[in-house]
Order: sequence, then structure tokens, then C-alpha cells
Amino acid sequence: MTRAIVSAVLAIGLIGMMAGCAAEQAEQDEHRKPVAQWIGKDRVQLADAMGQPIEAYPIRETGGEMLFYSHGGHHYVFETGPDGLIDSAVQTR
Repeated sequence: MTRAIVSAVLAIGLIGMMAGCAAEQAEQDEHRKPVAQWIGKDRVQLADAMGQPIEAYPIRETGGEMLFYSHGGHHYVFETGPDGLIDSAVQTR
């Protein structure tokens, strides 16, 4: 009887952990969607929507820039190509 109770408690704990992981993954996917919409757009459009970046650094290897933004309580990093179009976007917090 004791073995069955221990097994049941462990199974419930495992199910709880799996549910937590699934919820965290869904939250991460939700944060990526708004950021992905910026890929391929011009950095001027980004500045119109979010204002000027907190920091901007040139990337010598590509001729683009790395732009750091804080907007709406979130932090973002955008990388542009030499043409000013956004190549990558990440929400960091």
C-alpha cells in the first residue's frame, strides 16, 4: 500500500512539473511572435513605433547595427543589415 501511495505522489509531482514546463514554453513562444514581426522591416519603422534605441553599436563584420530598446516594460535587441533592414530580433526580458 505504501509503495502505491509513493508512486501516486511521484506521478502527480511529475505531471505538475510537465505542466509547468509546457506553460513556460507557451509563454516564450508568445513573446517571440511580436518580435518576429519586425524582421525585414526598416529601422526607421522601428524607431517610429518604439522611439530611439537606448544603445546602438555598429557591427563591423556586417556593416549593420545592434540596437537595444526598452519599450512597454520589455527589453529587446535588434540587429540590422547594412541596408537598415532588421535581420534578427530578440526579446530579452
